[in-house]
Amino acid sequence: MKDILINDYSLISDLENCYFEFNNGTKQNMHIDAAYLEIATNVLDLVIADFNPGEITNINNEFINNKSNLMLHYFDNVLKGYFNGAELSNPATQLAINIKKNLSSINKLHLIIISTNKMSKFVKTTELPDHKIGNLCLKVDLDVIGIENVYNTKLPTFKKEPIEIITKDFNCEGIQCIKADIGTEEYQAYLAIVPGRFLCDIYKKFGPRLLESNVRSFLNNRGAVNKGIRGTILNEREKFFTYNNGISTVAKSIETEYKANKGLYITKFTDFQIINGGQTTASLASADIKDKAPLDNIFVQMKLTILNEEDAELTHNISKYANSQNKVTAADLNSNHPFYIRIEDFSRKIYAPMINNQTYQTLWFFERARGQYDQPKMSKTKAERATYEKINPKSQKFTKTDLAKYLNASYMKPFDVSWGAEVNLTKFQVELEKQWDKDKNIYNEMFYKELIAKAILFKTIEKEISLQEWYIQNKAYRAQLVPYTFAKLVYEAQKNNNCELNYKTIWDKQSVPEYLIQEVDKISKLAFDVFYDENRQYSNIGEYCKRKDCWEALKDKPYTLSNDTIESLVTKEEKKQENIIAKKEQKLSSSIMIEIQIFNLKTSYWRNLLEKGIEQKILNDKDIDLLNCAIKYCDGLMSISSAQGEYIWKVREKLSENGVII
Repeated sequence: MKDILINDYSLISDLENCYFEFNNGTKQNMHIDAAYLEIATNVLDLVIADFNPGEITNINNEFINNKSNLMLHYFDNVLKGYFNGAELSNPATQLAINIKKNLSSINKLHLIIISTNKMSKFVKTTELPDHKIGNLCLKVDLDVIGIENVYNTKLPTFKKEPIEIITKDFNCEGIQCIKADIGTEEYQAYLAIVPGRFLCDIYKKFGPRLLESNVRSFLNNRGAVNKGIRGTILNEREKFFTYNNGISTVAKSIETEYKANKGLYITKFTDFQIINGGQTTASLASADIKDKAPLDNIFVQMKLTILNEEDAELTHNISKYANSQNKVTAADLNSNHPFYIRIEDFSRKIYAPMINNQTYQTLWFFERARGQYDQPKMSKTKAERATYEKINPKSQKFTKTDLAKYLNASYMKPFDVSWGAEVNLTKFQVELEKQWDKDKNIYNEMFYKELIAKAILFKTIEKEISLQEWYIQNKAYRAQLVPYTFAKLVYEAQKNNNCELNYKTIWDKQSVPEYLIQEVDKISKLAFDVFYDENRQYSNIGEYCKRKDCWEALKDKPYTLSNDTIESLVTKEEKKQENIIAKKEQKLSSSIMIEIQIFNLKTSYWRNLLEKGIEQKILNDKDIDLLNCAIKYCDGLMSISSAQGEYIWKVREKLSENGVII
């Protein structure tokens, strides 16, 4: 559900389980299954998940109104004090506290119904009136996701519904612009002056759908409102244009109108996205909502790229390079790193050991790009699909965000995992970039097998926590309990002469030994007690889990591993020897792959790089010599050593970093 709402339809930036239901036949009736307070977009998201185990029925107006009212009643009851003095361990209580604390920042209630039923053809609109309670009046948006919408996301032809913005709908006659003559047919470019009010209003209307996904992650991670931008809005509005760096955007198409004596104006945008400038946009909306600041005389410079063809890679690169020139680093944004390509390669060729008298081996399927797992099934027969799912069981599929959870938990960073999938992935990638540049050979087959072992352990911890009586009574914060339990287990192993968990045993058995499961049961209760400690530094448990203070508190809890666990641990020296062998094997494998890639790119490619590198004065004498070696190698005139191959590849990366299109 979360993946569909965040990635497929871009309706929200994140989501937290927050089940609460109360029914006594009055207006106090309320029900929510999940929620998220998006300070970055000034929106409170409330979600009801409607699961129908029987035959599919129609979603009608009565059903929509009923579910919408249950969510609105929850919000009303929060403001009426229903949760005052309620059990703090309940996520619905924590959310209520957060809502009241940030009430002045909330501009809109976003209600979402996701159902296994289908939308009735008699439902003509899902628009809801503004919601009033006391002196407060909030806009209400409603999205209904039926089973047909869910199914469509699995189709290879699925595309998000594009955003269409007609400037007149926002009391704007048009956006004044000039078209840049850039001498290419690949895209069109415009420079424009955007009124701050217009930018604020479209942001309030479309929220996270307006932001490129990596920009959403950045806002969640770093915070939406920049104090400097806010100060300029409040105190020096007329200088905003001069002080601010502006925004970078893309669109599929636009409509323009020429106005006599005024120039060219954009009157409509299709598939409009902000790929750099999220903080500027969010700060304008926040100043309007929270500070009631006038936005007249505020203008923002905008660079607009019109993509003549749908090109995800070009959009990604625009985002990457636009943001690499300010505090948002390329590591924040680059989700197409060679590391993931290597993990994908391992996941297609390294079979898990056979277990439980199986007569076949299975793969752990790494879904580097969305839809990779499901799309191959579309063209297969029923028998072929069964074979595919047998070799690639869905329970063994994992994504980039899953991978980041498993690894950051094992790296004893449960506070990062507690930020949620997308933010944790961003934090993980920052460190990944550094380590990859330092020594990419540590990411070898042994690393991959240990990664899968960590996935098995992570999933086992999830399962075990769900069975604990103390958890069943609350059913809250499992997403935080799991990484904290994992990290504490790793920490206690390290306390024993700097030893490590024996991930090889988990890989070989494809399961967690009983002695470790017993440790998990005990440690998870320790984590639970830390979360609910009345003397904790933050009253909001969800926020507390994001702080290193919470991790320090759990580390300080005394704990002793069992003798069976201690005997199973791997010493530092044993691990060092295994790593040396694995790194040597990976270095050899990488060297061979580089030689193959150099040859496959062909002579014309390397000659083109050489010419551009010389023309742009990027290459030194050694670079030029090695590129000439690549050309001769592709022509069959010489062979190259592994060291030469690695250097040639580094020259290629050097050219890419300097903006040479490769």
